[in-house]
Amino acid sequence: MTVRRYTLATLLGLGAVLYSSWVLAFFLNTGEGPFEGFASQLAATDQEYGILYRSGDLLTGIVLTVAAMLGLTMMPRRFLTTVGWISLGVFAVGTIADSRLPLRCSKPACEATQVPLTHQWHALTSTVSVTAAVVSALAFIIAIYVYRAPRAMWWAGLTVVALFLIGTLWMLVGVDDPSGSHSWLGFAQRVELLSMSGWMVLVAATLLSDRAWRDVHGGADSRVPEGFGQPDGV
Repeated sequence: MTVRRYTLATLLGLGAVLYSSWVLAFFLNTGEGPFEGFASQLAATDQEYGILYRSGDLLTGIVLTVAAMLGLTMMPRRFLTTVGWISLGVFAVGTIADSRLPLRCSKPACEATQVPLTHQWHALTSTVSVTAAVVSALAFIIAIYVYRAPRAMWWAGLTVVALFLIGTLWMLVGVDDPSGSHSWLGFAQRVELLSMSGWMVLVAATLLSDRAWRDVHGGADSRVPEGFGQPDGV
């Protein structure tokens, strides 16, 4: 079981790295700032390095699909973690769909004149994947709290939630910005993406820590706090 959970943790860590492909914008000469526009615009088909970002999303989806399957089939079954693994799988499939249904153009002026059907499908798959990511993250973070995992992981979970909320609220405010600055919206979305990578790393950490493995995932000799039932359920 140790090899299995370490393998699963490695897949989650790899998924977090691949999902952070937007960081490459700091090193590639795209002619625009690394925070300009949304991350999905980097993967648009009219972008010079678009295929690089699309490949990153595709590989992220594949790696996390395998991770979700391993989590569901090889890890002990508990309600919260099962919800987390299933939602991770939905996120992974949605990310694969995102990579196969990229934006056709990245410039706002282009989008204003032609909005292909693929843009609508891309918006749908993005919404599904982000929603699934939120559900998965909340399920695992609640499990960390309910099953009394190490306190450091409680704080790590709260940090992930705080980053996501900051990014989301920032984006909502930025949409109404009369100046129409896409840079601020782009920065806010990067904060969101950073929190999502943090969620993957946090779940990986619960597998690497022996105590968290027992407490959160119901591994051998797991203990459940009084009042929350038997190890198999919540």
